Amino acid sequence: MKNSLKMAVLSAAAIVMLAGCGTDKTAIKDDNPAQAKVEDASAPKTENATPEKAATTEEKEPEKAVEETKDIWTYYNNATWTDDFNGVKSTIEKVVVTDKAPKDGNENDLTASAVGVKFKIENTTDKVWTTYPDQAELITSTGEQLQPEMFLSDHLGGEIEEGVIKEGNVIWYLERGHASDIKWVKIKWYVTEGDGMSMDGKRKEYAVKLELK
Repeated sequence: MKNSLKMAVLSAAAIVMLAGCGTDKTAIKDDNPAQAKVEDASAPKTENATPEKAATTEEKEPEKAVEETKDIWTYYNNATWTDDFNGVKSTIEKVVVTDKAPKDGNENDLTASAVGVKFKIENTTDKVWTTYPDQAELITSTGEQLQPEMFLSDHLGGEIEEGVIKEGNVIWYLERGHASDIKWVKIKWYVTEGDGMSMDGKRKEYAVKLELK
């Protein structure tokens, strides 16, 4: 009974941690999110509400106070790259850096340095592939070789089924120096055929170098 209660508490804590990741100050602005592929709907729209009713509804809606979160990132939107490996399209859409990231998770201490990369992976084939951009290694011009912050990064790794698009951000915290001093970054990861266990599957190792300055 005690063990069951302990596991329940730990599970609840984990859910809270994961839910909080998307709302902290490390969130990267996304101007072009991936859209689902839908059929063209040609049926005419039905308008049920009259202009008078619509105005009444608008008047009844309470005003909502919007609290804007200051964007800590510097965006390098021209630091892009794309490749098509046997129908698996891998894209880096932007690189961002900051010297105002929360240190040790403390949002009141914005003194840490970090790098973020927005990935988009699309499987245009009818086969299963495996890739782990969310475990990509980052090398910087300032002499650092880093593993990503898994709890702050989006889940992009694992098998990617036919027709699936995975899109999200991967974040690395620097161990020394300032992100603003970085002139280029190199990102290393791979794409492999199947579940990644076969020695005979097609595989491609990426080492993408992007100039920031």
